[in-house]
Amino acid sequence: MTLDTLIAFGGIVFFLAVIPGPNALLILFTALTQSRRFAIANIFGVGLGFLIHAFVSAKGLSLLLSQSAFAFNALKWMGVAYLVWLGINNLKSGFKLADQKLKLDRKIEKQTFKQAFIKGLLTNLLNPKIVLFYLSIFPQFVQPQHILEQSMMLGALQATIVALWFLFVIFFAHKVKATLTSSKTSKWLNYVSGGLFIFFGIGLANTHL
Repeated sequence: MTLDTLIAFGGIVFFLAVIPGPNALLILFTALTQSRRFAIANIFGVGLGFLIHAFVSAKGLSLLLSQSAFAFNALKWMGVAYLVWLGINNLKSGFKLADQKLKLDRKIEKQTFKQAFIKGLLTNLLNPKIVLFYLSIFPQFVQPQHILEQSMMLGALQATIVALWFLFVIFFAHKVKATLTSSKTSKWLNYVSGGLFIFFGIGLANTHL
């Protein structure tokens, strides 16, 4: 695998990373409403998700998912249910916020690094669009005799590029967070993010083979 190949693949995944999606929304919301530590935990989960997708793709399971309508739809609807669940939870948090200085909901306060990590992992894994991306892109970059090694290399490269972009998102969110001092702002943040998660869920539901 040449340097030009890595640069070309890196350019593709960078432009895909900057397009807002469920992963970015989760990390941005976490950074704004909680702390950078939990948002970074989301990033680690998302990164591991890319490595798992790369391994699955190299082993041919992605091809099986793409060819089996039942398997693909099962993964799709799990993803839809998860995104809608995230959206409803955020909307509920918005409704619960009282008119006082911004404070975190008790349920959010109890979140651990592990839980934030799992959220990032599931948001990534339960997205069949990534399976289709790997199926359409990887064959153009990997050599048949080195499928596993090169797939894992590309997966690691994607995880790294996405992580760097999301770290920038967290830095931006930290700067903006200082302005979020009212419960009214927090409510709308929950409403908007909750609505977007549900919107992404509906969009995922319309994904077909």
